[in-house]
Amino acid sequence: MCAMVDPRHEDADIRSNLAALGPDALRELQDVLTWPQPRRDEFLRSLVGRRHLEPLAQLIAIADTDDVVRLRLLRAIRDLGALE
Repeated sequence: MCAMVDPRHEDADIRSNLAALGPDALRELQDVLTWPQPRRDEFLRSLVGRRHLEPLAQLIAIADTDDVVRLRLLRAIRDLGALE
C-alpha cells in the first residue's frame, strides 16, 4: 500500500527557501506566477542578462515548464502567508 504524503511536509524545503525572500517578494512572485503566459514570457525576456536575477528567472522558467511545479510553488507561498 502506498503511503499518502502530507503536502505540508513534502514542500517544507520549498517553503524554507521561499521564506528567505520575505513577504513583499513572495507577493510579487505569486503575482508573476499567476500572470498569463505571454506576460510571464515578456517578463522573463526582461531578465535576460541580469546575472543577479538569474535565480529568479530560473525559478519562473521551471514553474513554466510544469503546471505541477507552478502549483506547488503557489501552494508553498500561500502556506507561508498563512503562517504569518
